[in-house]
Amino acid sequence: MSTTTLRMPTRAVGARVTSVTLALAVILVGLLFGPGVSQAHAADVRLLQRDLAGLSYAPLSGVDGVYGPQTTDSVRHFQRDNGLAVDGDAGPATMTALTAKVKQVQSKAGTTADGDYGPGTLSAVKTYQSAHGLDVDGIAGPQTMGAMNIDRVTSSGTGTSSDTKLLQRNLVGLGYLGAGGVDGIYGPATKDAVVSFQSDNGLDVDGIAGPQTNSALTAKVKQVQSKAGTPADGDYGPATLSAVKTYQSAHGLDVDGIAGPQTMASMGIARETGGGSSGGESGGTPSVPPLSGSARDKIVQAARSQLGVHEWGNNCNPYGPCEAWCALFASWTWRQAGVDFHTAFSGDFYYYGREHGTLHSGLSNPQPGDAIVFGSGPQNTNTSVHVGIIEKANADGTVDTIEGNSSDQVIRHHFDPASRGAYAIVSPAGA
Repeated sequence: MSTTTLRMPTRAVGARVTSVTLALAVILVGLLFGPGVSQAHAADVRLLQRDLAGLSYAPLSGVDGVYGPQTTDSVRHFQRDNGLAVDGDAGPATMTALTAKVKQVQSKAGTTADGDYGPGTLSAVKTYQSAHGLDVDGIAGPQTMGAMNIDRVTSSGTGTSSDTKLLQRNLVGLGYLGAGGVDGIYGPATKDAVVSFQSDNGLDVDGIAGPQTNSALTAKVKQVQSKAGTPADGDYGPATLSAVKTYQSAHGLDVDGIAGPQTMASMGIARETGGGSSGGESGGTPSVPPLSGSARDKIVQAARSQLGVHEWGNNCNPYGPCEAWCALFASWTWRQAGVDFHTAFSGDFYYYGREHGTLHSGLSNPQPGDAIVFGSGPQNTNTSVHVGIIEKANADGTVDTIEGNSSDQVIRHHFDPASRGAYAIVSPAGA
């Protein structure tokens, strides 16, 4: 793989490039480097474009050997998703990351991992997609990469190491990230912590710590600092840890300096603000009969006990805030079986499965009590649109589900998972 930086051609501002100058430049290049240079560069660009197209960052029709605006934009998109400098130039770092991602796809698809998303890879990915009930187009987009358990977005794509450490300190301070997570690297643990914070605060759930997410996180930290009696600078550093410990000690809380759910509740700070609905808290407590059997049995029994429950007002429901509540219902059923998981975002089930090793390969082997998630991937609320609980897996490949927030109620459905647009099946850990 050449380490030459591939970039869109530019010219100096105000430069007057005449046809004579261009002709002389072509002749000079030919005399100095021989006739193969332009062809080699075009071949490098085509390889770049094949890889971008194979990962759905560019159309297949764009493989033309010309590093134009479309290729530049595609490179920028890939760079943002992978924590690289977003300059549109396919330098060594970008090419290394792109090649590595293609090799991951090739390995999962069972073809030679050479980093070139050519016809052989397209064919192998089509075979994989067919075997896993996915749309068969040969392109490793979000849904296919999700089925392959390959992270498509691996970084915020913004900021520096010091910015990331500030983000991580704040996530640690609010209990979203482990204490050892402040390392300046925007890895999977940090991304998952951002996803959880976004889900709790009604933000686009994409794992990207952009301006809106950082603003909300800083504001929440400042609330904690104000309640703890320390300067509200939005940085959950040692002084804030110490002040929160003092607050916790004075209020009979566990003294760890972390503003987790219990400490924030004591401070009167809303940890989960939902999706911005004006409906407020739902209220009410679901009525649940005695549950028995395995964890899967209890999940299904809990789900069945809620059939016919209707929302009221503006998405108000007995499982959480007045907001879209399919994930609130599904995670509530898991908690009835002792599974420690709560979310208002369907995509969080995917991340839960990846973290706990319970994400099924494709849509294979559905079982009662599993969550089934619909859409194209877990990135945000536009791509992950709904979740239900599998009640029964049938011999013909269909499933029966119980789903909250379906026609404004808890209702049963019968369908083929792939034909309805499911992208993931996730089991509760230990079930």
